[in-house]
Amino acid sequence: MNIFDLIPQELFSILASPNKAVYADALLVLYDAFQENLKIPKDTLYTMIRSRLENALVYSSFDDEGIEEEEAKDLSGKARFLIRKLKEKGWIDIERDDDFFEYIIIPEYSIKIMELLKSLIDGERSGGFSYVYDTYSALKFVHEDMNSTADEKLSALNTAYDKTTAMAKTLRKIYHNINRYVGQLIDNDDINEILIAHYDDFYHRIIENHIQPLKIKDSIPKYKKPIQNVLDAWLDSEALIDGITNASRSEKQCMDEQRHEIVSKIYFIRESYETIEHEYLDEIDEKIRKYTRATTRKIEYLTNTDRTVQGNLIYMLNALAHNKDDDSLLEKLQSTFDLYEQRYLSENGLYHNRKAQKKIKTDPVLIYEPSDDLRGRVEEEYNHILNSRYSKHRVWEYMDNMFGKAPVVFSGDMNICDDHTYILSLLAVLYGNDRGASYKPVLMGQTIDKNAYAFPEIRFERKNQQ
Repeated sequence: MNIFDLIPQELFSILASPNKAVYADALLVLYDAFQENLKIPKDTLYTMIRSRLENALVYSSFDDEGIEEEEAKDLSGKARFLIRKLKEKGWIDIERDDDFFEYIIIPEYSIKIMELLKSLIDGERSGGFSYVYDTYSALKFVHEDMNSTADEKLSALNTAYDKTTAMAKTLRKIYHNINRYVGQLIDNDDINEILIAHYDDFYHRIIENHIQPLKIKDSIPKYKKPIQNVLDAWLDSEALIDGITNASRSEKQCMDEQRHEIVSKIYFIRESYETIEHEYLDEIDEKIRKYTRATTRKIEYLTNTDRTVQGNLIYMLNALAHNKDDDSLLEKLQSTFDLYEQRYLSENGLYHNRKAQKKIKTDPVLIYEPSDDLRGRVEEEYNHILNSRYSKHRVWEYMDNMFGKAPVVFSGDMNICDDHTYILSLLAVLYGNDRGASYKPVLMGQTIDKNAYAFPEIRFERKNQQ
């Protein structure tokens, strides 16, 4: 079966158009509407697209994509055009209910593709990464419970098998995904972008989400031996294997085939925990070390190298100065530059005896101990800083007021009307990465001009909503 027997022929055409970024954002808005509503009124989707993509729609032109003249005049028309385009290409359908209101219908393939786009942007959450402990707890519970049935042991074995398979798959994805960061590092010459890619993207998605759990809270060395002990005990019990086999039998498989499948799953889990540290984690650690070293060297190179004409000349002259006895280096440069070596004699180059200096006795330097008054002034100044109008707590209080009961706030929705609120909004981004912050800022990659102030488009998310 061909893939386009299941999906429309032009489904992906909007993601290859000049306005692909706008269409991708519109799909993410559509996915948010799908998560928030069972029935999605067309007016609701229109309102969400118009408010969230306001800046993108202002600077976008759909003249070559069939937009009507009336639609191209304002934001409302462009928002309606996006909905019409999504319907034409097969991403959505529109139905009219008994109440004569129009509702958005999303096909299953659209939902799956939007989920993929969302996961690629947000990354996997570390909270659900507990493959090792889930395997251990499932096997340990039924093994120690003398009243557990063969069906329960079969369920625990299938859970352990699925978790082990998923863990190996995730680690393979991590190994291959590191190459993407290496490619970005090679092509990137901006130090700030390199640092953001390393600490905000690579460290969060690879280290925090996957590597740290497998070595700390979801530790393979901690649970490997208990898991293998349970599996060895099961392999030693013919009666237990027979019971699990009988519980899993189906009309399509004979007894021997089902028994072979059960034993194969047990051996797969056991051998996976025997080899996964060396064959997977060690290889990933080495790849991470190489990427980290390459990042450090790239930053040092960009920091210390002046790649202008003047910088290249300075680099060349320094190389000649450090290798002044290497005539071959000078000969290599003669074809491009008319260079020659010049030496001169100066007073600094002549030898002269070191003049002895007489030590002069001076009065001892008195060291004063800090008085209580000084310590009091320091504490007073410290308390003044803590209680200043731009302290972390003041900024977090400002963000709590902005959120209200909403889980998400956009910087475009903030009432930034003076310098005070403008500074608070900027500090909200700076302090949002602190451990004590109750929210997380996510840069959207766009700029907003509002009330004579320019600031980036940012989505603030409450941490407890993730």
